[in-house]
Amino acid sequence: MMTNLVLLDTASLIALLFVVLIGLPHGAFDGAIANHLGAGRSLAAGMKFIAIYCAAALMVIAIWLIAPSLTLTLFLIISMIHFGRGDAAAESQPALLIQILLHGGLPIFGIIYLQQDSVTPLFNALTDGSSELALSLAEIIAPLMTAMTALYALLAFRDSSLRPRFAEFILLAIAFAALPPLIGFAVYFCIIHTGRHMRRIWHMLSSSASPRGVFSQAAGFTIASWLVGAAVFFGIDSSNPEAELLKIIFIGLAALTVPHMILVDGFFPRTTVSKIARQAIRVKVTQQDDE
Repeated sequence: MMTNLVLLDTASLIALLFVVLIGLPHGAFDGAIANHLGAGRSLAAGMKFIAIYCAAALMVIAIWLIAPSLTLTLFLIISMIHFGRGDAAAESQPALLIQILLHGGLPIFGIIYLQQDSVTPLFNALTDGSSELALSLAEIIAPLMTAMTALYALLAFRDSSLRPRFAEFILLAIAFAALPPLIGFAVYFCIIHTGRHMRRIWHMLSSSASPRGVFSQAAGFTIASWLVGAAVFFGIDSSNPEAELLKIIFIGLAALTVPHMILVDGFFPRTTVSKIARQAIRVKVTQQDDE
């Protein structure tokens, strides 16, 4: 269908390349996280983690192929939550919730709303021409985000600790309005999201894992994902290779984001907090024994 035709300029193709080479590999550290949670205690446990992770990814791909419009919309929603949790830093609960919704929604629904004419053909390629649901959701969420931005500005005016992230939010909104959608998303995904995720994960894992082990695992998962993607791309006979490249990258992102989000935003924080608490208790007991 002509509505699914995608013609990407050089800058957008370079942006996709950066998503693959820089943004995508940050999820490859999930293997090190799994080891931190106990998957590395035996070969069987490690293989079980890999099997479950791959099964979840394949399930997402299968569901996308069956119901692309609904799956894309759900992927946008969970991406908003995942990005927002990674960017939010407020201490008070109301401000934290606002940061999650606004910082997570801006690189998703903000880009869609601000660049709808450019986003529509991309979404048509991802959904076989059925992008109405995702676009309609952006039409609803973006105005709500605008109203919440006024409240965010008021909170930042009253609390100086919120001002750096609020300033970042405004600058990103300006950038997303000015840049083509794939370039704007790549800037956010590769620099801000990946950078923060890597610092957070490395800070948490550095006490229990060697740098060589962490990076070797990440390299293995990264290369494997690149090889799978390349095999799929070169195995497809398409009259519009740019559309197929877009689909492979973003469906692949969706497939990896679901198990990644479950691991990072679900199991990892709770386990990490409990381990830190146990370590604090052991330190306190040791100090009391010494006294």
